[in-house]
Amino acid sequence: MSASSRSAALSPARRRRVFAVLVAAAALTILDVSKLGIALPAIQADMGGDPATVQLMLVGYTLAYAATLVPAGRIGDVLPRRTVFLTGASIFVVASIACAVAPTAELLVAGRIVEGVGAGLLMPQVLGLIQRIYPAAERARPLATLAAVMTVTSLGAPVLAGVIMDAAGDALGWRLLFVVTVVAGLAVVPLAAVMIVEPPSVRRAGFDGGGAALLGLGVVLAIAPLSASSGSLPDTLWPYLVTAAGLVLLGAFVLHERRVARSGREPLIDPALFSLRHFGAGVAVSGFMHAAATGGTLIVTIALQQIVGLSPLETALWMLPSAVASLIGAWIASRVGATNGPLVAIGTGVGALALAAIGFAFGFVPADALPWVVVALLSISSLGAGAAAPANQARTLQFAPEHRSSVAGSLIQFAQRSGSAIGMAGALVVYYTFFAVPTIGGQPAAGPMLALWVVAGLLAVGGVIATLDHVRNRGAIGIGDAPDQHGGKPAEQASLVGQVPINSH
Repeated sequence: MSASSRSAALSPARRRRVFAVLVAAAALTILDVSKLGIALPAIQADMGGDPATVQLMLVGYTLAYAATLVPAGRIGDVLPRRTVFLTGASIFVVASIACAVAPTAELLVAGRIVEGVGAGLLMPQVLGLIQRIYPAAERARPLATLAAVMTVTSLGAPVLAGVIMDAAGDALGWRLLFVVTVVAGLAVVPLAAVMIVEPPSVRRAGFDGGGAALLGLGVVLAIAPLSASSGSLPDTLWPYLVTAAGLVLLGAFVLHERRVARSGREPLIDPALFSLRHFGAGVAVSGFMHAAATGGTLIVTIALQQIVGLSPLETALWMLPSAVASLIGAWIASRVGATNGPLVAIGTGVGALALAAIGFAFGFVPADALPWVVVALLSISSLGAGAAAPANQARTLQFAPEHRSSVAGSLIQFAQRSGSAIGMAGALVVYYTFFAVPTIGGQPAAGPMLALWVVAGLLAVGGVIATLDHVRNRGAIGIGDAPDQHGGKPAEQASLVGQVPINSH
């Protein structure tokens, strides 16, 4: 059965309902990345914990999320995606309950890590199922819609958190943030169980356990020392050695995957995916965009409270225009074309310049005028990111072959979550390292200015990659341009399709 006929097995109305449930589940995983930033001062005041523990409340979730994504994507290409989706969603909800009632900071960190594992199992199946229920020619719009919802959720989460904490008080409010996740999750899981019916497909046997171990351990070792750095650069040698060991393991993972693919066995990540036009560049751009967006939003929300003296609700309300701007950016992307290459380059460039300008504002603008300047510039940055993110995701995944759809989706999510973990941890290190250093503009804290310049630089790198990719491929006809019955092209079939099928689900 071809991809188009499998997609046609679902009526348009049923397809829209399934898509809505999948998007809601994806939004919950992003909500848990962004909602806690505005509550960190309240959590630390309520539960104690040193800066490293508080930092792990944020980064531990994202790191576990990232480390789980690619193995989970491969599992979804082997087992029924619906089953893996429901398993991940259930773990996510149970862990959210544990976070809501956690009596100590350490148990909250543990709950967040388990939450991240559940989210990592769930998210690749969302992307894989979307690519299953929509034929290749129709995927761009739903993929762009998913990216837009996730971007808006990321920016809107601090607003929701601020409203809840203002209404319930700091000590109860941060726990209610997890209760919101639990309630929404308890609605999504049964709806998904009833509504998601996965069309039959060709599946691939085998799971590369060695590759999964190398990737997961490499990611954790490479990022964890920075994540547990107590808000400053490590002053001993061992964290740098651990990071170096993680990078060595990641290099070994790349070599291992190439060797497995050459042997004819099933790798965790088929290197041939990166022969798809725009795929490798799109994955990299996603990583840099999310590092900048997550790190930048976190620094702004903390700095407005600690430096300007705003309450969580006031901070959230000041952030609201940026969420609206992101929606406008997503609308622009839908109007000019969901896979528009120049839009990715322009959006990231505008976002980088605006983030750099926000950093300048924290260094030179007086505190009483700072919120007005920050909200204007952050809205410009969000407008650019809101337009670029949907276009980049749709452009990257539009022609991924169906039997690799979960792992292809997990790769872009892996880049996003790894980027978020690095962006948050790196931005916090810079923020706290230079927090007590006055700026040349006379402001008391250079930390926000320098941290925002760092994340602006990361976004600028993403913009350069997007620009080079567009220029290199402009007008080219290459792999991924004309999908066949497998969701790919004939040129891909030798490496991506020519395997032995196992039972359909």
